[in-house]
Amino acid sequence: MRKKYDKIIIGSGLGGLLCGVILSRRGDKVLVLEKNNQIGGSLQSFNRKGCTFSTGMHYMGSLDEGQTLNKIFKYFNLFDGIEYHRLDETGFDIFNIDGIEYKFPIGYQNFINQMIEYFPHEKDAIENYVSEIKNTINTQNIYHLKSTENASDAADKYLRINAWDHISSITKNPRLRQVLSALNFVYAGVKEKSPFYIHALINNHFISSSYRIVGSSDQIAHKLADEIIRRGGEVLTKKEVVNLVINNNCITSVETKDNQSFEAEHVISDLHPSTTMNLIGEGLIKKSFRNRMNNKENTLSAFAVHINLKKDSFKYINANYNYYKRNDVWYASYYDEKLWPEHYFLHCGIPKNGSQYSSCIGLLTHMKFEEVAQWKDLPINKRGADYMDFKNKKAQKLIDLVCKSFPELKDSIVDYNVSTPLTYNDYLGSPNGSMYGTLRNCNNPVGSYISPRTKINNLLFTGQNLNLHGMLGVSLSAILTCGEFVGTDNLLKEINADD
Repeated sequence: MRKKYDKIIIGSGLGGLLCGVILSRRGDKVLVLEKNNQIGGSLQSFNRKGCTFSTGMHYMGSLDEGQTLNKIFKYFNLFDGIEYHRLDETGFDIFNIDGIEYKFPIGYQNFINQMIEYFPHEKDAIENYVSEIKNTINTQNIYHLKSTENASDAADKYLRINAWDHISSITKNPRLRQVLSALNFVYAGVKEKSPFYIHALINNHFISSSYRIVGSSDQIAHKLADEIIRRGGEVLTKKEVVNLVINNNCITSVETKDNQSFEAEHVISDLHPSTTMNLIGEGLIKKSFRNRMNNKENTLSAFAVHINLKKDSFKYINANYNYYKRNDVWYASYYDEKLWPEHYFLHCGIPKNGSQYSSCIGLLTHMKFEEVAQWKDLPINKRGADYMDFKNKKAQKLIDLVCKSFPELKDSIVDYNVSTPLTYNDYLGSPNGSMYGTLRNCNNPVGSYISPRTKINNLLFTGQNLNLHGMLGVSLSAILTCGEFVGTDNLLKEINADD
């Protein structure tokens, strides 16, 4: 006998779980199907020799009282039993650009003051830049959790403005242009394509306030899953969806690899749109829509090294350290595997028991999927000696680059574990291991936009590909998706009232 649900959610990433909580609170019977052993998508964590490493969620912003993510976390009870650690107010991110270090402090006035200290003759440009960030943010009602009924007429304008060109129009100082662009690794920015509104949202998010999760990032996933289950829903792992059965342009059942079938009134896919298309048989969805979803350009993938450290050997840095070898922070635009690595993002595990030293650190940089594609069809953990050799050689190259700025690291390493684009493809289900999903393109804003609604009547999208990636972007995407059922403004009123 088939079980019937109100909503089936495919994928247990942040977007899927948030949708599950919103809808189960309204009395819907929700089923979440996850193909992996662990839930959480980018929130997944793993433990290695006493260290807990988070796979994708390294830090988050706007978590101070009254800020957007703070309100959302209160609504989802994500402050209950989970601790967050505020990063250094004088510099939550440190950028080493061609040998010179710059800090991004928390708070706009602090940011302006710091930038003027670095560039004393650029006061007007720096203040103008911050004004442009705020002007852009103020056109995005959803970002402020405000009613979406009266959208700003200027919103569309900012979708079409190129980030690099706009920054270049604000200042002629070549170094200041790079410093103001420095956070673009957080969205895999491409000089010729990335829109200013993405740049503005990301920078506003982290400059407002920046935090790390104390402990594992999967605490958030489990907190959300527990609420779904408590309200009568189910969250099942090892349930890979392989087929959506469609009749009269509606999904009638969802089939899994283990030959089970589930029915629901609506289905929400937290998968990448092109991955979702693979679940739909030929001729069952408009060809033009399928092609559009399959042809979306994706952001670059990543290569990560998760390092276990000797006790009391590497001092904790209460900030992220970003290194750019060139005087050009748009790494995704000039990435060259022959010159790899030319960049890294270093983040420290928060010390335990009041220690000044980290027991683990993470290194992250870009890598193209094509560099590991030869092993993609081999089973996970059985890709052979060549693949292991590739990973170790690349890891050592990246570690060697880091040691130029942190020489103490060389003799501090006990062990390390490596993630490649294949890892992100395997465990996050992101095509070609894309780090931040689809690429937003100012030259084609409509074409790079994805609506929650699809061409199948009862199928919707959610997740990082809709609105914006990251904790805030995916939360807003979940609100927009569930708004299709309960009204976006109704949800926004609830979130604001809960605050």
